[in-house]
Amino acid sequence: MKRAITNAVEARNTMLSAPIPQETKTYKPVSHQELIDLTLESIYQSGYKLESQNYSTAREGNVANGRYTIANVADSEMKLQIGWQNSYDRSLSLKFALGTSIIICSNGMVKGDHGAFRKKHQGDIQTFTPSAISEYIKGGGDAFQTLQSDRDTLKQYEATDKVQAEVIGRLFLQEEIISSSQMNIIKKELNVPTHNYGAQGSMWELYNNVTFAMKQSHPSDWMQDHIDVHNFFLDHTGNLNKEMQEDADTFAAVLSNQLNMF
Repeated sequence: MKRAITNAVEARNTMLSAPIPQETKTYKPVSHQELIDLTLESIYQSGYKLESQNYSTAREGNVANGRYTIANVADSEMKLQIGWQNSYDRSLSLKFALGTSIIICSNGMVKGDHGAFRKKHQGDIQTFTPSAISEYIKGGGDAFQTLQSDRDTLKQYEATDKVQAEVIGRLFLQEEIISSSQMNIIKKELNVPTHNYGAQGSMWELYNNVTFAMKQSHPSDWMQDHIDVHNFFLDHTGNLNKEMQEDADTFAAVLSNQLNMF
């Protein structure tokens, strides 16, 4: 397996030196350079202040990621982050997503159903991509508010030892999102945290322990793994809320019957 390159300068040089595949009837390439230019221009046109741009690549530049952190769409804990993923070897579709970078640790938070798209290198991808990227970046403020709401929701739920074991076990065994080495990193973070996320014992803290470990994700998997983890945590807290409501309804029914008896 070819090594992944995560140093931003080296990764950018490597991916820009990779030859762009020839267009065919069934394959329409979008160059890494075009995605960089489109993203930076849309950031500028939207009035955002670019704080940093980072790149990672694999397979000799045939797989590439770009991530752009925005300084003036932020709160005290996180900043808007714009990301894309592209490939020349047909191994991955073109992906674009709006997420956040957690300030204290640079962990990623990516939502897959708000300000995001996935497109195969076929059909109208070459004409669709520029307008889609511009449109989504302009709506970055709305996406950021949605992610703030998701964060605040996760802070409301306790992550007991039982919940931690269930979540990590399912992410490893059932969902196959995290690896055994990442699971060891999460275990270490649970015992001796590297960062204080301001919500000790919460699902938000557990979420960040997981995404902290996912910094080791391969460039081919980074974006989709973060989307899958985000969806998993929101689904899990949704189920917890449903269970709490069912327990409350059951208790209310029992109490009502007791009152009727009297």
